[in-house]
Amino acid sequence: MAQAGGSEARERRFQIEGVDLGYPTLFRDGASAAALFVVDSRVAQRLIDPSGFEIAEISPGKGLLAFTCVHYTDTDCGVYEETAQAFFVRRLDRRRAGLASLPGMGRYLSSWRNLLAGEVASHTWRLQVTTRLSQQCGLQMWGFPKELADIEFVRRDGRAHCSLAMDGRPVFHFSMRARGTRTPKPITSTVYSIHEGAQHVSHLTQSYRETGYSLGGAAIELGDHPMSDELRSLGLPKRPLLATWNGHLAFRMTAPEKL
Repeated sequence: MAQAGGSEARERRFQIEGVDLGYPTLFRDGASAAALFVVDSRVAQRLIDPSGFEIAEISPGKGLLAFTCVHYTDTDCGVYEETAQAFFVRRLDRRRAGLASLPGMGRYLSSWRNLLAGEVASHTWRLQVTTRLSQQCGLQMWGFPKELADIEFVRRDGRAHCSLAMDGRPVFHFSMRARGTRTPKPITSTVYSIHEGAQHVSHLTQSYRETGYSLGGAAIELGDHPMSDELRSLGLPKRPLLATWNGHLAFRMTAPEKL
């Protein structure tokens, strides 16, 4: 639960790379290619253990990795590319309530129920961006583990292609079909982070247009970077459970509040 002091957090201002920033922070337009992978939950838990958050298992030994590539064209934090790898985790406000408190299948049913209802919580494991402004916004304003990296996000031949390189070595190449006509209802997601040394929660309201879904139209190839090996330890490369293309997006991120 958010502690007292939330109003103070919402009123904070930041001077980052000569830009005045505050909450809520707006990301007005961009395009994204995303995929949901079923991964080894025991490996995932080891990767995020220092955070204190708990992987939300969907079946014994299985969790979900949200894999996202974004080209932001209009945001408070500038124009930039981003790739993110986040795990779905148990909501701290529901850990001891409802199905999540039941033994055995109750925990898995709780994860599926939250997923289908759009009520999942996520914790970002790794996050890469292409500009110092966007990096420092993430680090200073929410505690997101943003790293500077080389990201190429392009559309060609009806597909979106996203490549990540770090330290001069390829990490991955992700591609999927890039077309859609749907306009989903806006959703607000719970986002956990480690900010100023403590667990915090923020809320991300997301709106999408020109959205398309694919069960088999996405592929990922891994490189020779140490992060590539971490992704292999989770069970990648494999086909995603679901891939989603969004031709336009609009996000609104609230101030982090201490749990």
